[in-house]
Amino acid sequence: MNHRRRSASEVEKWIAAHRDELHRHLTRMVGSPDDADDLLQVVWLKAVEGPLQGGADRNVRAWLFRVATHAALDRLGAEKRRAHLLAGHEGHEGTNATAPSPGLDAAARRRIRDACARLPRKQRDAVWHRWIEQEDYQSVARKLGTNVQTVRANVYHGLKRLRHELKDVWSEETES
Repeated sequence: MNHRRRSASEVEKWIAAHRDELHRHLTRMVGSPDDADDLLQVVWLKAVEGPLQGGADRNVRAWLFRVATHAALDRLGAEKRRAHLLAGHEGHEGTNATAPSPGLDAAARRRIRDACARLPRKQRDAVWHRWIEQEDYQSVARKLGTNVQTVRANVYHGLKRLRHELKDVWSEETES
């Protein structure tokens, strides 16, 4: 793989050629033109910084759609996880008591809240900022005074612990 950064003019050509159809695709996926605009920024950043794959004759349009689709799926997954965790934080400032939580009774929400509270502080803070606040890893690292690798590890271990501890209450793998 070639890891050079693409030139601004190269990416500008891609934007001019594919912006509208990528925006429509993202809007259909996430349901909001504003969210689609945000996700397009992720796509363009990847276009500038992402490694080249497949040589000069690769299908740029298909690659951009793949990047866009992955960005949208990441956003949707984060929103789904956020809604479930916030449903467990009843009474937390800024949460909506009617957040989607089919089947979660008060006891289950209390278990989720308690499990989050029992995480080691670094894991709890990293999970909260990355998963609930949906901040990127670099922002979380700056806020927590650490590096991206440490944040990733703390998020991974925190979520792993929550999934294990709450598997009977909260299983994102089995939800539609």
